[in-house]
Amino acid sequence: MKILTPDETRAALHGFGLDQPSGVGFAFLDPSRNTFYDWHAHDYHQLVYAIDGPSQIETRAGRYVLPAGRAAWTPAGLEHRTLISTSRGAALYFSPEMVTDTSERIRILVAEPLMREMILHATRWPRGASEVDPLASSFFRTLALLCREWLEAELPLFLPGATHPAIARAMDFAAGDLASASQAGAAAAAGMSERSFRRAFTRETGMSWQAWLGQARILTAMGLLTEGRRVTDVAAEVGYASLSAFAHAFHKLTGEQPASFRRHHLPAARAVQ
Repeated sequence: MKILTPDETRAALHGFGLDQPSGVGFAFLDPSRNTFYDWHAHDYHQLVYAIDGPSQIETRAGRYVLPAGRAAWTPAGLEHRTLISTSRGAALYFSPEMVTDTSERIRILVAEPLMREMILHATRWPRGASEVDPLASSFFRTLALLCREWLEAELPLFLPGATHPAIARAMDFAAGDLASASQAGAAAAAGMSERSFRRAFTRETGMSWQAWLGQARILTAMGLLTEGRRVTDVAAEVGYASLSAFAHAFHKLTGEQPASFRRHHLPAARAVQ
């Protein structure tokens, strides 16, 4: 995993031209893999579609999991960090004039077939194309109108974040290896005793460390299942030795059994591979 510094993140965005947006909208296909971009913001609204694997987006409020076949909306000006894993993603950018959004929060969206196909079609138009190509301009204007409707529906794929540096370090520690993450290890990463860590974590997030870790594991599992991974393999990868315990925890958060979730969402993920 390559973790970029603030300067490296700014340099990468500049190299891609994302710090100089133009036109009503444009598309960008990030070539990076296993890269963690530091805190940054975009002048344009961003709509990211996860083509074939999960990614994570973090704001000051918390972390969002973006499974394959889902889209994430980030309003213009919202500071965030992005973890690009081994998956491919398509990002569209819209001028703030095209979509009014003062929510100041990320939204994870169900990518229905129309959204998916329009996003993938739009990837042919890079930055600047909508200024010279009437078709590109018209297409992005239509997409912007549809975005207003899509934003009304979102998925609860969210984990509370932390402003306390020590608690944030503990969260990064857990996200790096959910299967082996423990309270003792998280407390060590935070530089606290376990007792102090438990209190500080609950005060910062409104939930216990164990509840946060369990939710992080299930949200990650959702992304892995949409990749077509076997339920037993996913359960072990996110830290469950017992398949029944995994199924119980998964159902409690999502209202669905892992195998059922995999069966329902796998066709959408395969359709874009």
